[in-house]
Amino acid sequence: MYNEGLLIARLFLGVPFIVWGILKLRGGEAKLVPGLRALGLPDAVFFAYLVGFCELVGGIALVAGYPARTAGILLGLWCLVTGYDAHRGNITELLKNVTMAGGFFALAAAGAGSFSLFGGAPAGIFAHLP
Repeated sequence: MYNEGLLIARLFLGVPFIVWGILKLRGGEAKLVPGLRALGLPDAVFFAYLVGFCELVGGIALVAGYPARTAGILLGLWCLVTGYDAHRGNITELLKNVTMAGGFFALAAAGAGSFSLFGGAPAGIFAHLP
């Protein structure tokens, strides 16, 4: 049940980031650009697409389970930074990001489990290959 639980956690944490990344890359970045311009970034549109790309890649890494620990730490930090930057005026949204960060850090501590491509215990579905 342990490995199944880790797979479910990876899906619940990773799939939203895949969706958010795709949405940003398909035109949703326009909502992000004004906030990035306010930070004084030189090319806010580029950085909006970069955010979408990072969310997409991070979500895929979590779902695949490789490198789940690294992706968990990076996405946990991502949630804390974006929560503070974008949601500090709304306690419910801020706490949502803090909660997601906690899930990412817990997943980083536990690892991907054996239902992963490479990073499971000991090596995911490829553990039995020579």
